[in-house]
Amino acid sequence: MIALLVIGTVFVSAVVALPALSYVNLLSVDQQQLRNIALDTLKTMLQDAGYPADWGSTYDFDPDQVERFGLALSGGSSFYVLDPDKVQRLIVGNPLGFLGYEDIRAKLRLQGYGFTFRIVPPFKVIVNDEGFDGESKPITLSSLIQGVKVLVTNNAGSPIPIASVKTTLVYIVKNETAPQLVKATNTTDAVGRCIIKPDISSVANEITDFIIVFKVTVADLTSVSARYMAGFGLQRVINASIVGENVTLTIPEGPGWEKNSAGTRWVANLMSVSEDELLYIYGGMSDGKTWSNDAKISWGQGHWGWSRLFPGLSYYDTLFLIFSLSVPNPRQQVLVLGPEPVWRGFRVADCGGPCGASSIVKVQRSVIISGMAYIAELTMWKETP
Repeated sequence: MIALLVIGTVFVSAVVALPALSYVNLLSVDQQQLRNIALDTLKTMLQDAGYPADWGSTYDFDPDQVERFGLALSGGSSFYVLDPDKVQRLIVGNPLGFLGYEDIRAKLRLQGYGFTFRIVPPFKVIVNDEGFDGESKPITLSSLIQGVKVLVTNNAGSPIPIASVKTTLVYIVKNETAPQLVKATNTTDAVGRCIIKPDISSVANEITDFIIVFKVTVADLTSVSARYMAGFGLQRVINASIVGENVTLTIPEGPGWEKNSAGTRWVANLMSVSEDELLYIYGGMSDGKTWSNDAKISWGQGHWGWSRLFPGLSYYDTLFLIFSLSVPNPRQQVLVLGPEPVWRGFRVADCGGPCGASSIVKVQRSVIISGMAYIAELTMWKETP
């Protein structure tokens, strides 16, 4: 009887436990299979140049002409070096054309799977983090005078001490068209914080607009980003794109922009921002007093946008651009950054579809774009029928 009871107990336990163990094993197998697909997909995206090999550099871009998707720099001598023109084609709303989520998924043959893809800096640079919530706050003129607070963390949020923070303040003085520059440097403390205080005491009351460019270096990794002055208005915004060595500006279209589209904008100055320098590459006044006609942007009056070829621009590994514009409503001189979202430190912020699955995998790889290191991150899931 005792033996029968023991055998019966073992049998019942096996009947109950084995299905549960099998289910756990199946989940583990599915998760590993999903991870393998994600790794293969990320490898294809980052190592394949696609076809045509220069598909991102076509000025009259047509998604249907991209036969095979890949972001690698054609003819590159190293792995995981990406083509900045191809990467920019992942920015939804790019006025010069972009590849949408469904186009990318079809070209990668990912039917049945969803994904999001980002290319982010190797660490976070958070400005004016007054609430300690990990988000940058606008910089007012008074906070600029008192000193801008900077927090440097890794992407998990842990502070990074002894990070080098070098800044260039680009500002506009009342009744002047040419931006002025002033530099400041500091190093983060044990909790990853420092204060940047540029010397602007002699002109503080005359500054009407400014942008701060942050170059932050941790060990041998560098991130370059920028921040606007608080109060940046809708009337100042303009779309910016770079394809190869061609720079294009256009007035935004769509609901809410109509009242701000009237009037002429003039491109006063253009600066290229790279890892090592800010370089003036264009001035819109022919004699310092009169606007050149090729500096004009006027929606609906034959100057729909502004496009210029700058030979050698790619040589400087341009990350983003700073424009000094004369804008209407009311007429004033302002500073504009572009393209989006590169000036914020990202190369791709939110490419992908909505995630409706409970089981996801995330894979990452370090990449190089225009001489800078980034983290390419692919999140993938299997869609439910």
